[in-house]
Amino acid sequence: MAEDSKDISSLKAGQSVVCRVEAPEPGGYTATILNYDLEAFLPSREELQIGQIVPATFVCMSGNRALMTFAYMIGTTERVQFGLPSEQETAFAVWADSYPRNFRLRRAVDIIMPSLTGKLNHAVKSADFDVKRLLADLAASELTGCIKAESSEVLSRSAALLYKGRVVGCIYGRKPQPQTQVLEASLKAMMDDLMLQSTEMQVYELPDEVVIAMSALFLGVPIGAGQTADAGDPKAYIKDLMPSLAEKNDTACVMVSTTDKPSRILGFVHQGKPFGSYSIVDQNFTPGFEQLHQLCDESDDAVVNAYLLPKEMQSEKVVYGYALTTFSKN
Repeated sequence: MAEDSKDISSLKAGQSVVCRVEAPEPGGYTATILNYDLEAFLPSREELQIGQIVPATFVCMSGNRALMTFAYMIGTTERVQFGLPSEQETAFAVWADSYPRNFRLRRAVDIIMPSLTGKLNHAVKSADFDVKRLLADLAASELTGCIKAESSEVLSRSAALLYKGRVVGCIYGRKPQPQTQVLEASLKAMMDDLMLQSTEMQVYELPDEVVIAMSALFLGVPIGAGQTADAGDPKAYIKDLMPSLAEKNDTACVMVSTTDKPSRILGFVHQGKPFGSYSIVDQNFTPGFEQLHQLCDESDDAVVNAYLLPKEMQSEKVVYGYALTTFSKN
């Protein structure tokens, strides 16, 4: 540490700092937080110049490395302004407010895969069950999996992705409002619908590797722009991407789309290794990335997008995900 550097223990989630861009890496840049002489990961969708000085917001630490977000990306929600019970919860709120994302998909709920075993933990109707008690039980048991819901009263379908009992992804669709919403708005709408007597629910488990990788779609950062057949070989792009993810044991989600299907197949990368792929169209999961490669080979209009979940989000410095009761009505 430089002689005049500040103590890194004084850094708090949401604090404004200044960074110097050092080198590119998947999803952004390696940077140095000035005045602290501290290495950091700075996600960026924009091309930055090496040596450029940029304002940023501190999120959290993981080992000797910090996670940042651009100063202009940070939201000003009440929970960040007034603080949360712990630094770990504040860190997640700062991150989640910085990278909202929605999906322009028909039947978007299908993007979250069904149970691999076909077994459901619960299949209930809200009118016949204490929904608040069920949500509390799922949180307490730290379920990793999915809640899917359908309401005939408001013509909605929704799905929440759970990791250790907390929400790390959510899709909500409603016939009068076909456009899906960002994660937080979707979760609030879903919680409202769960309290309606007509709502039917399914709860089931999914592998940790699938859920944590898929959460990158909602809470991760894009790795470059969409790779198309016109710009190069999408299959080669996937293969070229894997060594950089493997080198750092990164977790990511790869999405392959075509013109007629905005989202066709998802590939799950867990700790640098391709865990499996899920065909949204066929509702089918297979180990490895063969489904992705085959679609790239067979389609002239395949487009590949990849999303990285910073490993700092998986550290003990962050309570990852929204509490199930965050938006439930009293």
